[in-house]
Amino acid sequence: MSRKGREKSGTGIYHVMLRGINRQDIFEDAEDYMSFTKILAAVQDRLEDDLITKTTTCHIYAYCLMPNHVHLLLCEKNWQVGDVMKSIASSYVFYYNKKYGRIGHLFQDRFRSEPCNTPEYFFTLFQYIHQNPVKAGLVKLAQDYPYSSWPNDYLSLGQERVCFTRAAVKRFGLDELAAWVDDPLPENVGCIDMDERKVVADELVRDLLLQKSGTRKIAEFRLLDKERQKEYVREVMLELEAGPRQMSRVSGLSYGIIQHIKSGIMGRDHGDRLFEVNSTNSFKNLSP
Repeated sequence: MSRKGREKSGTGIYHVMLRGINRQDIFEDAEDYMSFTKILAAVQDRLEDDLITKTTTCHIYAYCLMPNHVHLLLCEKNWQVGDVMKSIASSYVFYYNKKYGRIGHLFQDRFRSEPCNTPEYFFTLFQYIHQNPVKAGLVKLAQDYPYSSWPNDYLSLGQERVCFTRAAVKRFGLDELAAWVDDPLPENVGCIDMDERKVVADELVRDLLLQKSGTRKIAEFRLLDKERQKEYVREVMLELEAGPRQMSRVSGLSYGIIQHIKSGIMGRDHGDRLFEVNSTNSFKNLSP
C-alpha cells in the first residue's frame, strides 16, 4: 500500500515533529541540545553561490527539544518543508554519529507534520509546543525548560537565538503571551504527537530494579547472573517505559545490551525512509 501524501498548508506554516528511531533518546547531554539549536538557527538563512546573496529558507516561530523528539512551528520561504527538515536532520545525524561513534539512522521514518491554516490554530500550536515539557512532567512551567523557544527566544533567557518572534509578539504582545502560554490546553486539542509519556525519574527506575531483583544497591545487582540482570531490566522497561539510555545509566549495563533487550520487546524497526517533500504558499497574516 502506498504511503499517504502529506496534507499541504495553504499558508506555508506547519507543525513538524521529528522523533528518535524506536523512541530512543536523540539528546544525551546539554551539548547535544545546543548543537541542534545551532542547526535550527543556521538553517533559516543560506548564502547563494555568489557568497553574497542571502536566501531565507524558512522562518521558525517555535521549537521544543524533548529527550527523544522535536517539535517545530515553521513557515516555508524559499525552501519547502521537506527540504528544511532534510537539512536539519542530516546535519544533526552527522554530528551525533560522529560524537558517539555510531552509524545509521537516528530518526524514525519520515518526519510528521500538520498544516496550520489559521491564526487561531497557530497560537494553539504555540501553546502546545511550549507545554510539551510540562505535559511530560519535566518542569512545572514552560519558562523553566531550557531547551525550548519560550525561555530562550521570547523571554531572552538563553544564549542561542533561533526564532522569528515578531509574528507572535506583534499580534498579542509579550505580556499577554507570558500570562497565557502555561494555560492548560484541552485533552482533545488534536495536535500531532507521539503518544508522549511522562519521563520517569532515574530514582524510580533504580528503586523498581532493586525491588524486582531483591538487591539493595546497583553494585549488588551487577553481581547477579547476566541473564537475570537482563530479565529484570526488561521487566522495568516494560513497566515504566524507561528508555535505553536511562536504563544503561541506572543499571550499569552497556547501551548495546539494553538496545538488544529493547529490540526484543519492540521488534526491529524497518522504517528507513525519512523525508518527503511538499510545496505550499506563504502565511500572509504571520509572515513579515
